[in-house]
Amino acid sequence: MIDRRGPLAMRWAVSLAVVAALTVGSGCSLIPSDDSGQAPASSASTSATPSPTQSRSPDTSGSDSAGPGDPAQCRPDDCPKLPTPTAELMTSGVNPANVDTAVPEYLTTLLDDLDQTWGGWFDELGWGDPAPGRVLIESGTSFTTECIVGDEDSSPVPIPSDEANAFFCGVDTEPNGQGTPTEGSVVLPVETFAAIWDGNVFGVPSPIVGDFTAAIVVAHEYGHNIVFRMAEAFDIPDSRLPAGKNSELIADCLAANWGATAYQRDALGAKEVLQVASLLPIIGDTGGASGHGSARERAVALTVGLTGPQFNRQGQPVDCIERYWPEFFEVE
Repeated sequence: MIDRRGPLAMRWAVSLAVVAALTVGSGCSLIPSDDSGQAPASSASTSATPSPTQSRSPDTSGSDSAGPGDPAQCRPDDCPKLPTPTAELMTSGVNPANVDTAVPEYLTTLLDDLDQTWGGWFDELGWGDPAPGRVLIESGTSFTTECIVGDEDSSPVPIPSDEANAFFCGVDTEPNGQGTPTEGSVVLPVETFAAIWDGNVFGVPSPIVGDFTAAIVVAHEYGHNIVFRMAEAFDIPDSRLPAGKNSELIADCLAANWGATAYQRDALGAKEVLQVASLLPIIGDTGGASGHGSARERAVALTVGLTGPQFNRQGQPVDCIERYWPEFFEVE
């Protein structure tokens, strides 16, 4: 059978050239950052946010040192590839007539797919279930997250369904895809995602949008969840979590690991690559913002996750961990 998708490395290399062109003159950032490099989970000026990937680890002192709590189970030379689910990746079918129902359904199927994909990897390693809690802020509603508090009374701030952000909060406990209350949740404002198909990407006009624009954002937030679950499983202290920009770049890289499984299922072609390329100038640090990485740095992180650092392999979480979280492999 002829592979009509074309060589993945070649298409992704072309996308990097597109990124360079699109970055010129761009002055926008998806998630503004303060000078400390800590990324607020809300664009509200009164917000103050704890790090969304900080772990609140359970007591594992009674576990067998050779059991799932042993980081040596995944060493740089034997960490498995992210498995590709057998199910096809659903398309959204979003149009003006069905946006109210199609967008929440698509976001749900993305989370289901991410649960299955990363769940297979965690299961292979014996690390448990990585599925996070889920919050889809439906149109006209709001969600009060423990990750964002006001300056005056330190009370949690409600997040509306059109909040220009999506995030992972490690201290919100919400039902996962199976309905089980789970600490650590992905929060997605539905109206904000619905606007993507109209060319409004988190408040910024974008000429090239589609399903994969939304998908890579969801996969990025899920990447934060993966770091959280790994830190939780191995009782890794905050001092050994990804530092600075690496805390965001590893989420990009892990998102691209999942993107490699989309390619394996014929769901990542030239159109989708261009959607990601158009997204990068929007989410890259510009205009004095810091903490997330420039468009080029984020393009590199996505490339490492998708094709490997040498364009010679696909979907290898170990590539992301080695580059952006080498502390994970440190054994105390």
